[in-house]
Amino acid sequence: MQASSSIDAVAPAHSSSASPAYRRRTIATNFFAMTAVSGIVLLIGIFATAYSRRVLGPAAIGQVNWNAALLAFLALLASPGLALIGQRDVAANPKETASITSLVLGLQVLFGLLAYAVVVAIALLDPRGGQASTLLLIQGVIILINSGSAIWVLQGHQRMAGPAIASLVINVLQIPALLLLIRDPGDIYLFAAYTLPFSLALVGYYFWYLQHHGILRFADVRPRLTAGSRLLADAWPLALSLLAVLVVYNGGAILLGFTHSDVEVGLYTTAYKLMFISTVVSGAMMNAYFPVLSQVANDTQQAKRVAHDFATLMLWMGLPIAALGWACGRHVNDLLFGAQFAAAGPYFEWLCLVVALTFTNIALGTPLLAWGHQKLHLKIIATSALASLVLNALLIPRYAGWGAVAALLMAEMLSLVLLAIARRRLELGRIALLPLLVPPLLCSVAVALGIVFLPASAHQYWWLEVAIGTALLGGCLLLFERRIAKAAWALARRAR
Repeated sequence: MQASSSIDAVAPAHSSSASPAYRRRTIATNFFAMTAVSGIVLLIGIFATAYSRRVLGPAAIGQVNWNAALLAFLALLASPGLALIGQRDVAANPKETASITSLVLGLQVLFGLLAYAVVVAIALLDPRGGQASTLLLIQGVIILINSGSAIWVLQGHQRMAGPAIASLVINVLQIPALLLLIRDPGDIYLFAAYTLPFSLALVGYYFWYLQHHGILRFADVRPRLTAGSRLLADAWPLALSLLAVLVVYNGGAILLGFTHSDVEVGLYTTAYKLMFISTVVSGAMMNAYFPVLSQVANDTQQAKRVAHDFATLMLWMGLPIAALGWACGRHVNDLLFGAQFAAAGPYFEWLCLVVALTFTNIALGTPLLAWGHQKLHLKIIATSALASLVLNALLIPRYAGWGAVAALLMAEMLSLVLLAIARRRLELGRIALLPLLVPPLLCSVAVALGIVFLPASAHQYWWLEVAIGTALLGGCLLLFERRIAKAAWALARRAR
């Protein structure tokens, strides 16, 4: 990979006075609010996931999840990195919020209509049967709804606490709708549609919140396309990076749908989605830190400090989650989904190792996006995506879901290696990964192996194993990262 051309373009360092203050309290308030709310939303999501799978069964879930994997690619067509570029620009130039919002929404609405037209075309081709195509038309409406979302404006202004609570309320209200409408496998169309009105209501709330708090008046938002070429020029490397990420993460599920049954797709995607629950935490941390990383892009010392704290926290969150999931994941799967999905348990355990790689890659890759190195990030992720395509094509036809698991693990490992090399070569926010990685890695491996090698009779108390393992890993954090632990505690107290 030729990374040097992008690295040479790093902006020169400026004095610390050139950038806004590194406000840990603001980050803490946003992170703890989003994490607390996301934790409750997570529990609601787990309940909804478990209930729907027990009612609908693996085959129906396989159809819905295959469509969701395909729609993830089409959603990228609707918003090809525009929201993240808009968030970065709003964070750097708050006074230009109305102009930036008008441009981003104008482009997203246009692309959203084009993306749904593609959904209709695919449904008419009917690649996987009539029911799957009808489901695709219903599920695809979310692309049109999300094209009008302004959540990225709130994130750019670091005003995430109120919207997070609104998201919690919306998710709570979905539970009675789920229980009322979804009763048997014949309700699969209602299952695909019941969340859409709630999503639309949340989009409306974001605009109300922006106007109510004086951030953006609705009357000032006039969707336009003028000057969109500059925004698209900034966004296309990010869009291609996101496309590459989707190839890595969703490519296996899509190929599995062509080579194996809906049941196999349902088992693999159930394990995959359960693994992906961890992104609630990583997403909250990324959203809390991204505006600050953008603001310190011209200050070498501040950038190094913020990036170091971000990486440390991501590693100490991701590696323990991965270790405990690998050691006890099948028990969690069986508890949630029952005997129909028991075969997904082993998939889930090994997919938990992806969590460790994903958190580490976010820790290394997010600063590249915040500091304008989209092209460098694209080269790295595109290389991993190409490797993923080849591995999936070779492994899935023969090994089914296990082939998809192996391809995902190897692609994420390749991303880690390339991101680590890139970050070592950057002057801005240069990071030595090994000293940060070794303590949480050793602690996590020790706890995971300790659980695995317990007598078989002890595993009936897997919930106690998880609790003790969590406590031990928390003690390791206090031992090795006392400064971070004390800072996090102080921030939590000030954020209340």
